[in-house]
Amino acid sequence: MQHNSSVIPSLLNRFVTLAVVVLALFLSGCVSSGSSSSSSTSAYFGPSVSSAKSKAKVAQKNTRAAKKKYDALRKEIRTLDRQIARDAKRLKRKKLSSRSKSKLNARIKKNTKALRVAKRNLRKVQRAYTRAAATERRARRAISTAQRRKNASDRRQALLKKRKADRLARAKASSSSSRASFGLFSRSDPSLKNIKDYGARTDGGFNIAAIPVKKLNKRLLRQQVRYSSKHKVGTLVVDPNSKYLYLIQSGGKAMRYGIGVGKAGFEWSGSAHIGWKQEWPKWTPPEEMIERRPDLRKWSADNGGMPGGPTNPLGARALYLMQGGVDTLYRLHGTPEWDSIGTAASSGCIRLMNQDVIDLYKRVPHGAKVVVL
Repeated sequence: MQHNSSVIPSLLNRFVTLAVVVLALFLSGCVSSGSSSSSSTSAYFGPSVSSAKSKAKVAQKNTRAAKKKYDALRKEIRTLDRQIARDAKRLKRKKLSSRSKSKLNARIKKNTKALRVAKRNLRKVQRAYTRAAATERRARRAISTAQRRKNASDRRQALLKKRKADRLARAKASSSSSRASFGLFSRSDPSLKNIKDYGARTDGGFNIAAIPVKKLNKRLLRQQVRYSSKHKVGTLVVDPNSKYLYLIQSGGKAMRYGIGVGKAGFEWSGSAHIGWKQEWPKWTPPEEMIERRPDLRKWSADNGGMPGGPTNPLGARALYLMQGGVDTLYRLHGTPEWDSIGTAASSGCIRLMNQDVIDLYKRVPHGAKVVVL
């Protein structure tokens, strides 16, 4: 009995030591994979090809509307000209009562005045039509330019992806032998599955800083979770209370993102859809915000807004929410302030970390439904 009691503690100590060593190796592998992300492996999601097509479609619609109005005014002018000519011809008749002459003169005067107004309006509409046609031509050129940029970037990304796959294969081959025998640690935490995506990267010519994931609650990291919902696949569900955004997927699952929500007094809820999307968007503060903060006047609509970039409040991507064809002025957008995720810090918009909003931008198409609880 004395011999057995001395052997059991010895075996227990060995097992605990082995478990600690294996856990340390596993965690070090996760951290190193997260910190090894670089700008060379950043994914490309098509800069403004779809948005350029959307703008071209709107420009074409405006051109057609201006042309239709222009044609209607020309028709009105021709009608007035003919009416004035007919009335003037009738006045030349010898046998015509004074009452008839008075009526004809009054109608000629009225039609002449209407003709002047119509010609003035025609000149305005003609200028608007010329501008609309020029905008449409620029929008069509923007489509071809964006497509060329996308094709060139796709070729670069294919090469980078191949190099990354080779590196991962070599790393997996070197670590598989040490991890294969420990089934206890073979399944990783879902919150750590995408941890490598939070590294620094270059996107659209701008540098995106790495997220210090060790300082962030891991529940706010992007991860696939079980989620039952009555909404269709592809719907975005925003839960402000829990500080989560869910992208509904098939099989009772969803991709969950940590978010920052509106401050008290600025919350928004309801149903909308993604009207359009923008990479590195320009930010134009509304007049209500400028009244509260006069220092933002330099970025007003009259001054052209704040150009996109790492310091822009809208971050790397913005998805604009629409209701009934009207802009709600609320967005799903990125932010460089990663520490605001999980808090109520914005002015009503839903903010995500730049790395997460880039991932969401890739997954969500135009017209996707958005439900804010």
